[in-house]
Amino acid sequence: MSKLQAPDKEATVRFTVDMSETLHRKLSMLAAKTGRKKVDIVRMLLEDGLKEVEG
Repeated sequence: MSKLQAPDKEATVRFTVDMSETLHRKLSMLAAKTGRKKVDIVRMLLEDGLKEVEG
């Protein structure tokens, strides 16, 4: 039966980032161009940027 259970999801936290209007506009344009949500783009960029930290 344990194979039928959904895997545990990792807990999430929320944080706020202040950025320039120019940077926000670029992020918005990239989101519109790729059809992705801004939050997904930011997560992807953070994950890529932090790969070195993981060890």
